[in-house]
Amino acid sequence: MTDRIKLHNIRTIEPYYQVRLITDLKDMMLQSVELYGERTAFRFRDTPRSQVKSITYREALDDMNALGSALVKMMPGRPKVAIIGENRYEWIISFLAVVNGAGIAVPIDRMLPPSELRRVLERGEVDAVIYSEQFHETVMAFARDNDRIKACICMNPGDGISTGDQGKYYSFHELVQKGRELTVKGDSSYTVIKPDNRTMCVLLFTSGTSADSKAVMLSHENLCADIMGIGGVVHVEPGESVLSILPLHHTFENTAGLLYPLYCGMTVAISDGLRHLSRNLTEHRPDVLVGVPLIFDKFRKKVVHEISKQKKTFQVGLLKGISGALRFAGLDMRRILFKKLLEPFGGNLRAIITGGASMEPDLARWYESIGINVHQGYGLTETSPVVAGCNDRVRKPGTCGEPLPGVSIAIANPDLKGIGEIVVKGRTVMLGYWNDPEATRNCMTDGWFHTGDLGRIDRRGLLHVTGRLKSMIVLKNGKKVFPEELEFLLNKQPCIKESFVWGETLDGGEVEVCARIVLDPENMPCDLYDNQAIRNILDQAIRDINKQVPAYKAIRYYVYGYKELVKTTTLKIKRYVETNRIHKALESLAITIKNACGKNFDVLEAAE
Repeated sequence: MTDRIKLHNIRTIEPYYQVRLITDLKDMMLQSVELYGERTAFRFRDTPRSQVKSITYREALDDMNALGSALVKMMPGRPKVAIIGENRYEWIISFLAVVNGAGIAVPIDRMLPPSELRRVLERGEVDAVIYSEQFHETVMAFARDNDRIKACICMNPGDGISTGDQGKYYSFHELVQKGRELTVKGDSSYTVIKPDNRTMCVLLFTSGTSADSKAVMLSHENLCADIMGIGGVVHVEPGESVLSILPLHHTFENTAGLLYPLYCGMTVAISDGLRHLSRNLTEHRPDVLVGVPLIFDKFRKKVVHEISKQKKTFQVGLLKGISGALRFAGLDMRRILFKKLLEPFGGNLRAIITGGASMEPDLARWYESIGINVHQGYGLTETSPVVAGCNDRVRKPGTCGEPLPGVSIAIANPDLKGIGEIVVKGRTVMLGYWNDPEATRNCMTDGWFHTGDLGRIDRRGLLHVTGRLKSMIVLKNGKKVFPEELEFLLNKQPCIKESFVWGETLDGGEVEVCARIVLDPENMPCDLYDNQAIRNILDQAIRDINKQVPAYKAIRYYVYGYKELVKTTTLKIKRYVETNRIHKALESLAITIKNACGKNFDVLEAAE
């Protein structure tokens, strides 16, 4: 991008804490083993019904070196190795072994359909695949058609999967054993490798279909700068634990939920899946949780429902008043007064780190009120990912806090309200987009990375994210509407589970603000199939919301239903998918959004 930009409110900060310097992830692991060698690095189950296992930092390093040694022997050079599977110990060791000397890691979303998975493997030009058993047939089919694939390594091969004897198919655990034998014999071909911290070590595909997602190149320097930046403003104690619940292929979980905890000497407890979250919380008793707002909102609803069920709503409200008064006087008694409320979280939870979407201020205040500090963060895959966040000293609900130390943020070309595109500069900014130099050039100006997000920086220097440039609705008169603002107001309605707002261009060029509403069956005050009653409720809700915003932002038309919106694995709405679904249904029925207003979209879609 060659055009000059007008920068407003350039913001940087100094670290609050002294951090341990690391040059690359291998250096980080070696230092952590030196400092925390016999501490527990990981807790996990091999199978859903097995006992929880514990692995120390030293044992994890030995497994990393063993697998790395076997991979280097099998595939010298810097092969690109795809990693596909659920969160598990083998996934983590595979990632660490590859990035720390065996090649370039290509973490892939395990929720992709087989056809998209194949296209991503092709786009990434991968040389090997490490995968969970459920992907065996897909990977085998891909390998048969692709001569580039040198090895297919199954993390947990079952009885029906042959390995080793078929040339390019291997068992993860057999390779670890072979690598261990190599190191015992004195083979140091892997352990002596010193990673080049400024070349690509991870290739990450951003959210979206394989056709429109971008492949982001990150280096050791990028990731280490982000890890140290987080450490400069958020303090954790060695021995504290974090429960890994978000997909490890996503850079937010990878950096904040895995690499940063390993840097700090924490225990990473690997969740058995979101269905088992309540059990995992009580058995692992984490001190910190990394997640998206939707997960924390669902958990709050469960706790609030239980409080109501036990008829203790007034009592809890009274305690919150007392706690607030004590805090004002300098005495923090939250964790004592609300000990019972902390038990569903395991009892030790003291902080949550949230990103991927903005957390409603009321939700953040609820957690803060019972003694759990909320660190709302902001970032992108292209920035390794954390750019800014609420930290140990500055936490204001509704904001994304301050930039990390070493990161500069600014607002490009702001409007009269100070809102413009958020731009970022620092060592956390990616190397570029894989095989797309034009896209790389277009997102950079004078060293500043254009995020595509809109926001402002307030007088205290705190970042407010207001929406995405791509999702912003531009009306015919030039006024701008941010869908996220209206979705926030819609989602506050008790009967609305979630919502999606978009701009619909009508005949004549007028753009109207429209909404697709997903109802919450458990909170509907009328019969779920009484369309007129539902419409009366939603009409009133829309009128109430429209009173809270300027007239040009008013929601004009809406449809409703019960089917959940399509989301990424980090629970962001796939806006282009939702827009296409709506347009496809309307076109098929030869109606406009005006004709469909107030109707059940599930029925309309089924009638295509």
